[in-house]
Amino acid sequence: MDRFPRHGPKSLLLSLSAATRLCAATTDCRWALVRECKSQDTILVQINPVEREGSPRSASEILNRLNEVSFNAVLLKELRMIAVLRQVANPGNSEGAQWAGMRIHRVASEMLTELGASSKLNAEWEFFSLLHDEGRRSAQVFLETHALDLGRRSTLDLDVLLQ
Repeated sequence: MDRFPRHGPKSLLLSLSAATRLCAATTDCRWALVRECKSQDTILVQINPVEREGSPRSASEILNRLNEVSFNAVLLKELRMIAVLRQVANPGNSEGAQWAGMRIHRVASEMLTELGASSKLNAEWEFFSLLHDEGRRSAQVFLETHALDLGRRSTLDLDVLLQ
């Protein structure tokens, strides 16, 4: 099982079901993942690092890192809450059983962690195509590694966030 990555998420949460549902990582979404979705598999798609090597030096690097840290603080809080709910949920009631049985997975790309702050403003078609291709490549790697885990077990250990 993967540990929570050192290069972490600014992300979207994807819930796999017959028709994949897309949901932004917000408090309302956390409840929707359980209350409005029949799937127990949730995929976290990472697009922003939790940690970076080195210290930011320029004003723009500092601002970029501050934005990453600010987003990640909220996301990590949500993931910790999901981890707690999975541990304390009463599997005897329907919502508790859904929380207890939730399986979490992660798709990540090292290439995305290498992009600079200016990439967030890049609206060129070639860049979108690069991101699209990288997303498909990362999804393929995930499926090659974890396809048999979907529907059976989590591949991302959220419990390490509680230690």
